[in-house]
Amino acid sequence: MMKINRLSITEAFPVFISSTCKNATKQDLSDIIEDHKNLFHELLLKHGALVFRNFAINNATDFSDIIESLELGNFVNYVGGDSPRDKVKDKVYTSTEAPANLHIPLHQELSFIKNHPKHIYFYCEVEPEVGGATIIGDARRVLKSIHPSVKEQFQQKGLTYVSHYFHQSKLMELVNRIQRSHKSWPEVFETYSKQDVEKMCLTNEFDWQWLKHDWLEIQQTRPATLSHPSTQEDVWFNQAHLYDFNPKLLGWKRYLAAKLFYMRKSMRLHEIMFADKSLIPRQSLYHVLDVLNQSTVSFPWKRGDVMVLDNILSMHGRAPFSGKRRILTALTA
Repeated sequence: MMKINRLSITEAFPVFISSTCKNATKQDLSDIIEDHKNLFHELLLKHGALVFRNFAINNATDFSDIIESLELGNFVNYVGGDSPRDKVKDKVYTSTEAPANLHIPLHQELSFIKNHPKHIYFYCEVEPEVGGATIIGDARRVLKSIHPSVKEQFQQKGLTYVSHYFHQSKLMELVNRIQRSHKSWPEVFETYSKQDVEKMCLTNEFDWQWLKHDWLEIQQTRPATLSHPSTQEDVWFNQAHLYDFNPKLLGWKRYLAAKLFYMRKSMRLHEIMFADKSLIPRQSLYHVLDVLNQSTVSFPWKRGDVMVLDNILSMHGRAPFSGKRRILTALTA
């Protein structure tokens, strides 16, 4: 444990940076960040995850201010992502609004996009009553744990992600009223302009086509692994395991319901394949899910906690929960 003025720093995964003073304020944390910014940047590159604890971070504005004080990049919108969430203010969103009893495995945010965010931030506004941890994992460790034959296949072939989004659909709106699960393309791209959507697709190297009834299909081909631009360390960097709807990911009830509902290929929210269009063996995806579960680190949230992740070195997910829970998130690039 490292001790510096007003701080206790525990180097682990994640690194806990805690105030040793009672009633520490947001301004106190801002001042501490200003004094020790280089140290925090070094710790983030070394460990991949920081948690600031025991400071009075009370709302989305405080959260946003702390992100700005860290100076790790500029805020970006959650454009291109299809996890259900709400915008709280400016570039601050709720974390996923997926069903509370669903386990969301480890992943990096928007890893299927060329211009992916470099950092992701989380803030605990309301502590989960039961469960609800934002789980994390070291993507370097994950890569080393993937079986060599699976790793080689993924690295050599690359991945093609396919998504389908509606514009206006009474059926889809009914489904989302029952359970938020399938976003429209205006929600995904945060615009109602087809022209703007096409510009964003070009910027991110998406292939797209407009389908019947104003549905949109997008495809992007991306590598399965990545080298960190600063540390040059190789990491597992993809979301293939989230794009294949299977019983291990969803559970049998959700899997059968999804299979029945998405019988029409043009409506399927997600599909995944190798870049040569060959199918990814289901057992390979199950192996990846097993490795991710074995690599998962969990800690209980405390109100006011702010977690900072290097979005290449570290992965995140969400444990199931019950009762109240409100975690906010933001991205920088």
